[in-house]
Amino acid sequence: MKQEEYKTLGILAVIFGAGALLSSRIPIINSLAFLLGFVALILGVIGIGLNLQNQKTLAMIGSSFGLISIIIVLISQLLFTPIFADFIRGYRSSSNYLMEEPTNEDWPNSIIDEYENEEEEEIFTWTQEQFDALIEGDPSNQGQGGTNYSDIIREHGIPDSESESNLDNQETKRISYLSLGSPSKAVVLTFAKQENGQFLLIHKFSIGLESQKQHDTGIRI
Repeated sequence: MKQEEYKTLGILAVIFGAGALLSSRIPIINSLAFLLGFVALILGVIGIGLNLQNQKTLAMIGSSFGLISIIIVLISQLLFTPIFADFIRGYRSSSNYLMEEPTNEDWPNSIIDEYENEEEEEIFTWTQEQFDALIEGDPSNQGQGGTNYSDIIREHGIPDSESESNLDNQETKRISYLSLGSPSKAVVLTFAKQENGQFLLIHKFSIGLESQKQHDTGIRI
């Protein structure tokens, strides 16, 4: 009877040791494996001590499982702790970076150059001489003889505003170039659509334009 009780300690040591060995390589869970391995080692040692005169195979196997699992847990903790710490530091650094407001130094040079180029393109280029050179076509003949819309876009760029309307079965387009400056400047042009799809100038209006010698570029809005 007493021999059976001693054998039970060996069986328990094997069970706890096997469980510890299986879970010793899994992060986080291996903390529990350390406890199981420690229990298996204690049970195995007690089983060996009580079975000095009898067979003690199970107790030795259980204590071996417990000892091996403890060693594996310690090694894995030493290996994974620095990695986990580096991960936490990297996560905090990335979080702080995302929360910071980006500056020009944070943007690639290509993006900054593109933005600056767009600003350069959005400069009010009209002078009084250029405006006077525009030819108003015949409104009753769909702007025949007037300046072409495409030529103006090619020379002065995309307008600040553009709208189309249909009045008395005549399709028209109105564009505006505006500038904030001192004084403010504006050019408003109205075109009539031809049968071939082109738009020709039928009316022009300007305010605040300067001659070529006085021309000082302002920023369009």
